[in-house]
Amino acid sequence: MEYFAGLFDAEGYVSLLKDGHFVIGTEMANEEAPALFQEKFGGKIYERKRNKRKKTWHWVISTNREPAINFLNQIIQYSIIKQPQLLLLKNYLEDSQLGRRENRDQVSHQISMLKNPSLFTKSELDVPTNMIPTSEFWKWLAGFLDGDGNLCVYEYQGTKSKIFDSWIGFFNSHAQVIRYIKKRLNGSITSVKGCKHPVWRLVLCQKDSEFACESLLPHLVVKKEQCRLIIEFLNIKKTKIREQSYSFDQVNQIREIINQIKHLNSL
Repeated sequence: MEYFAGLFDAEGYVSLLKDGHFVIGTEMANEEAPALFQEKFGGKIYERKRNKRKKTWHWVISTNREPAINFLNQIIQYSIIKQPQLLLLKNYLEDSQLGRRENRDQVSHQISMLKNPSLFTKSELDVPTNMIPTSEFWKWLAGFLDGDGNLCVYEYQGTKSKIFDSWIGFFNSHAQVIRYIKKRLNGSITSVKGCKHPVWRLVLCQKDSEFACESLLPHLVVKKEQCRLIIEFLNIKKTKIREQSYSFDQVNQIREIINQIKHLNSL
């Protein structure tokens, strides 16, 4: 269940309109994860193709209170970002018909306001990494990475030779989720300008990247192959003798890994 909560924190949305219509859903460019949501919680899947954009798959529960409450009851305790929104909708749906009618406008407004990220400074997010990741955390993080994460191996020219490196990054406009991860995995934090709000990014340090890949691999769905390829790259990197260049075969292996990851990330 932690995996679903992590993916919903990354790609999920909750809405309650003033006419009483509600929607719980996810939107992804990958169809595998929405299919898992449908298999686990019911609901429907829709395809959408916008001009000059990738086709996306939407998993949605709407109108029917029973499957919605079932989903909310299972996911709330594991959610980090969306938990307040989910709890508001759960309490609303479990209220009486009169209570829902009287509180609808207020709850709709509260859910809408919670979608706006809280303001943080970089120093507030750069907290000490002093918490030991649990198995529950890795499952949640796998879902979050499948939604709002990226895995990359890249090549650049050093002073004497080609250099190969890798990174694992997590992105979100809700800064508190970046701080949540940073408490458990060390890395550098930056922000980039988003459409409405800054998007915060945490890139894991090299030491924690290998640890993270090995811990995440059993739980990933969408980015499992990218994770496996990074582990393959890190194993090649370990065999390289310090101060010596990569062999011809190693360079070709790594470049093939780079191309495979780029292809998978583009899908």
